[in-house]
Amino acid sequence: MRATVYEYARARLKIDSSIADEGERKRLLGALETAIKGVEAFSVRHGDNERPALAPPPAPSLQIALAGPTADGPSGTSMRASVYPVSPADGDILPPERSHQELRIVLEQRPAALASMLLRFSVGMLLFGLVVTLAYNKQSLPEWFDRASAALTGADVKPPAADPGAAGVAAADAKPAPPPSKPPFPLPSDYGVYVLSNGALSELTALSTQVPDKRIAVSTPVNQPSLTTLPDGKAKFILFRRDLVGNAPDRIEVRVVARVVRALSFDAKGKPQLLPVSDTWSIRNVSYEFRVRPVAGNPEMLLVQPEKADFTLAPGRYVLALRGQGYDFTVGGNVTELAQCLERTEAANGAFYSECQKL
Repeated sequence: MRATVYEYARARLKIDSSIADEGERKRLLGALETAIKGVEAFSVRHGDNERPALAPPPAPSLQIALAGPTADGPSGTSMRASVYPVSPADGDILPPERSHQELRIVLEQRPAALASMLLRFSVGMLLFGLVVTLAYNKQSLPEWFDRASAALTGADVKPPAADPGAAGVAAADAKPAPPPSKPPFPLPSDYGVYVLSNGALSELTALSTQVPDKRIAVSTPVNQPSLTTLPDGKAKFILFRRDLVGNAPDRIEVRVVARVVRALSFDAKGKPQLLPVSDTWSIRNVSYEFRVRPVAGNPEMLLVQPEKADFTLAPGRYVLALRGQGYDFTVGGNVTELAQCLERTEAANGAFYSECQKL
């Protein structure tokens, strides 16, 4: 088995060192042969120590001459038996307890021989693995084999001199990276959706009404008033939600929530009546797109802000539409845009909404 491993290692080394020059191939082959000799010396030394020494069986010391009728002699003729004196030695008589001891010694030698064979096989496989590893790492082959040869011959191998320039570069690279800069606005400590206005954070409340698709002009009526009012329309938003990590959208819409100010109805005679409406809003398909950017040093936080730094939301009510959920807020001031005003017409086949002609 060892011979097979050696031949395979030699053949593999020839293949892997085919691109090297003649001198390097001879040096690699010499290192391999030196290692093989070391393994064989180790195997022979341990094999001789572990082989039990058995004494040859003693020669018989008892001789008996038989007596009886012979084929050539006359009938009834008998011959006298000659018995030689025997002096048995101590080793000729085997007591029962001694036989058990020798049987136990023989049985104990078998596992020892098996362990010796496994040890030699393990050393051979270790040698083969070392040769294959060095063959694949051709750039470090000279240094590795120099060290292996030095270990077998007892010579000292000096480590390669360190390059001071490389050490300086490594020391420069080892400098700790500077900590990320702190953002110039406050950060929330609890999960939620927040609006940032005038350097202050305010948490937004989610509406019970779902934000409809943009193909739908108006949503179902919203009867709950807004709970968050901003002093101006220069608003940014901070999203602190675990479900957005690695799955954040590129843009988020801010939708207009228009107030229904009056309703047009008809009496029994078909005469129109224009009546005021209070505390009724509707989410429209009028929207503004905001860009989403990560917050440095906070992978679970996202900053939502307009693309243009000078963009300002007009006074009125809005929702931040995030995956079908609307987070409500109001920009304070007098409403000046018609998009914030709706009129409702109640007909026989349902209610219809339209943008106000005037505020």
